Amino acid sequence: MKKIYILVIVAIVIASCTQKPKAFKVAVEPTENIIKQLGSQDFSIVLNDMDIKKKRIKEEEKIVYKHKYHILKIENDSLIVDSLDWKPVNEKFFLKYEKDLGMEIISQHNGKLSKVSQPVGHGWAIGNPKYGKWETDSTSTANNSSSNQHRRSHWRPHNSGLFWFWMLSRRTYRSDYNNTRTYKSAGQTYYGSDKKGGSIYGTNSRYQKARRPSFFSRKKSSTSWKDYNKKVSKSSSRYSGSSKTRSRSGGYGK
Repeated sequence: MKKIYILVIVAIVIASCTQKPKAFKVAVEPTENIIKQLGSQDFSIVLNDMDIKKKRIKEEEKIVYKHKYHILKIENDSLIVDSLDWKPVNEKFFLKYEKDLGMEIISQHNGKLSKVSQPVGHGWAIGNPKYGKWETDSTSTANNSSSNQHRRSHWRPHNSGLFWFWMLSRRTYRSDYNNTRTYKSAGQTYYGSDKKGGSIYGTNSRYQKARRPSFFSRKKSSTSWKDYNKKVSKSSSRYSGSSKTRSRSGGYGK
């Protein structure tokens, strides 16, 4: 009996040592507190950064998922940007917006609250004649033949002050704007596609990789991120193998 008892204790100790840490849980997502605080104001919550850390909380190791946000508000036609520090979020919420770095993940304009991610400004500033207009861009190929010319409509703001410098450090084409609206009406996120087949917007875009090198360096070297990616990859493999699904370029819904 003593040998069995000892073996049971050893098994329990080994199991406790090999058990993977659980995700830290928050009672209320920080974005919900922001929505409540701002009330009926127009605003956009931009996902500014993400991170995953292992931390001991009450003598137990936990995986803590964290977000950083920019809060955008317009006051007297000026852009007000409030930068918030790290906020812990739930694992499911983190997964929902993991592809949306640099995008508005939640916005409220003209009394309509949306939790579908979109490129910054696409739902309220771009396309609004108060802030600018659509302008046709003519581009010629090397032989300068008129038959090889193509025309694309892009958004041109009325001024180039801080508002547009912060929000539009690259051109926004009307085709992407229209696609954003179409996807959003279906509860999906539009990421676009560049000439090399990569995303135009969000975490996987070349733009974000160039703009936020510290994030991608941290993500690449962190064991917590590596464990997370393995977990998501396994989950995706099980899901894709269970049934046929229609492919879409989007987030995880509202």
